[in-house]
Amino acid sequence: MIKFTNLKCTTLDKPFVDFRYCKLKALARNNVSLSLRADLFQVPLTNVTVHMEFFKKYSGFRPFFLNITTNFCDFLRHKKRIKMLDFLFELLESYSNIIHSCPFAHDLIVDQMILSPKHFHLLPLPAGEYLLKIFVAAYNDWKAIVSLYVLVSE
Repeated sequence: MIKFTNLKCTTLDKPFVDFRYCKLKALARNNVSLSLRADLFQVPLTNVTVHMEFFKKYSGFRPFFLNITTNFCDFLRHKKRIKMLDFLFELLESYSNIIHSCPFAHDLIVDQMILSPKHFHLLPLPAGEYLLKIFVAAYNDWKAIVSLYVLVSE
């Protein structure tokens, strides 16, 4: 079983971006959906940088497996260059309007994303608590942080 346990969205530049909502919804005991909407106030966006860090909880969250920074617009043009990011963004494809090439001229939405063990057959994670932190910058200035907490159990 794999499910979201917490979600935190932090705006670092409110005149540029703000989260209209950032929430989890329990659909069943082991089924939780994630929804968020980031309102962009200065569009179109043509220069986006994403930094992702993955942590596993061992008496506090410790770095685990992923720490990468990339030009997001370039990544979207050449997804296969960074396999781990490609894998993560394949999860988003059916739930989000984020997966298309730059520029972004609209609000960014993830709607009722649900994690399933079938998504992770190529990346089996050991049981435990995980944190994925996504830092987003536009024009080399950090704008927002999204922290996803996930529980993996057997």
